[in-house]
Amino acid sequence: MRRPAGRPARPSRPGAGPLRVLQYGVHDTGYPRNVRVRAHLERRLGAVVDVAPRSRAASRLRRAFHDVRSLARGSRHADVVLVSEFRLSHAPLAWLAARLRGAVLVVDGFVGLHETAVDDGRRVAPASLAARRLRLLDAAAVRCADVYLVDTEPRAAEIVRRHHPAAPVVPLAVGAPAWATWQPSEARGDALRVLYYGGYIPLHGVDLVIEALVLVGARRRVEVVFVGDGPARPSAEARVRRAGLADRCTFVDAVPESELVERIARADVVLGVFGSSAKARGVVANKVWQGLACGRTVVTQRTSALDDVQREVGGLLVQTEPASASSIADALVTAPPADRAKAPRDVAVRLEAIVRRSYDRLTDRLAGLGLGPVS
Repeated sequence: MRRPAGRPARPSRPGAGPLRVLQYGVHDTGYPRNVRVRAHLERRLGAVVDVAPRSRAASRLRRAFHDVRSLARGSRHADVVLVSEFRLSHAPLAWLAARLRGAVLVVDGFVGLHETAVDDGRRVAPASLAARRLRLLDAAAVRCADVYLVDTEPRAAEIVRRHHPAAPVVPLAVGAPAWATWQPSEARGDALRVLYYGGYIPLHGVDLVIEALVLVGARRRVEVVFVGDGPARPSAEARVRRAGLADRCTFVDAVPESELVERIARADVVLGVFGSSAKARGVVANKVWQGLACGRTVVTQRTSALDDVQREVGGLLVQTEPASASSIADALVTAPPADRAKAPRDVAVRLEAIVRRSYDRLTDRLAGLGLGPVS
């Protein structure tokens, strides 16, 4: 696929007023990723960010009409058109709007279409026409962008390897939300309290976790709370029963963030991701950031994306070998209870410093396009 024509040259902005940004196609205005990106643009670049939520109209035709109208209106005075995560399929349309307005196009590729539906969700067969279409849409989004955003260095490297974009690919660390801060813990019994939360998607590798619990056996008393819902939850519950682990595992429905932080506080260990996809090998999941920020030991699959995090939190982060139930089992057997994990009280501050450094790259890239802070 050929890259679209380059962005028209823009004059420098001193005296031109605040930077105007259209954040287009936002599926949830409170979603942590787009909240953080929006806050950074406002705080560091003095930007005025207009949010154009994705249409929720009943019919596809009406949704398309509303989305096109919001893009046309919102981009009218924009210096930057920012395509929100979960909206990659609209990148070519946003590219057209940006070119007509002489604006910069930033695309947040945090959630790829192919990896979500094919690699992680396994809802689409890899060899199908639908899978090929999703791969082409991903490629178009990368090629359209003046700046393309992902979340980790390994994923950025994979984008570059696969698509050879002319535009920079900038990894912005996910980070932890404001509610995730160091939590005190009390010693309670001999059992290690382990927490899983999520949607039982293949990325999380719940089947591998259950296999690891079988391998733990009598080596240590481990009690696991599974929080969340998803199509694969019934099969996970059935597998737990077949393995004779029902007395060690509790399944509860998804909870709001206010209760989630309480669940983390009651845990000794938070489980990360253990899937086999390319994304699983290069992602740092929300729950990894959140568990660590709360001062809990996090057990997750090894990836170079965690190098900066490991340096800041030390033994609080335990990385297991990919696709290895025995490695997960060993990590659970040796994990300390929360009251002996020696989590630094400033762990959330240390993690936030990693995130800020990654966002400085976005500031630098936009400054290179003539979109630095207003003087």
